[in-house]
Amino acid sequence: MILNRDTPQGINTSQGEGSAITPCVLMYRCVIVRAIMDALDVDIHAWGNARDNIIKDARDWFDIKDHHFCLICDYANLEPSFIVKKYNQLREANAKKLFRGKNLNKFLTHYICSFHEDPTMRNN
Repeated sequence: MILNRDTPQGINTSQGEGSAITPCVLMYRCVIVRAIMDALDVDIHAWGNARDNIIKDARDWFDIKDHHFCLICDYANLEPSFIVKKYNQLREANAKKLFRGKNLNKFLTHYICSFHEDPTMRNN
């Protein structure tokens, strides 16, 4: 399962397909998307050492042992291992080259934000 089961029940009390995607959840999912883009060296508006540091820090961040990474995934209601797996798949597929001239941000945002769970289906 890709959704984080540790999310409090109160977050998902509304009905409908988008009920689990609250503004806060959306914001943290966008943080993950930005980090993926930084790690893939896509659309970074910095040069030289600053750019290199952004890329290195973003790549290092995708680690399920990193407390901050896991916390952001928790806030985004996503499992850290799922995000690491998807990041590695994008990296290995050379997504930067595949998406040249296309909007990777839009694709990733739509993809990451499409995961939801029907609140009535929770196993709590």
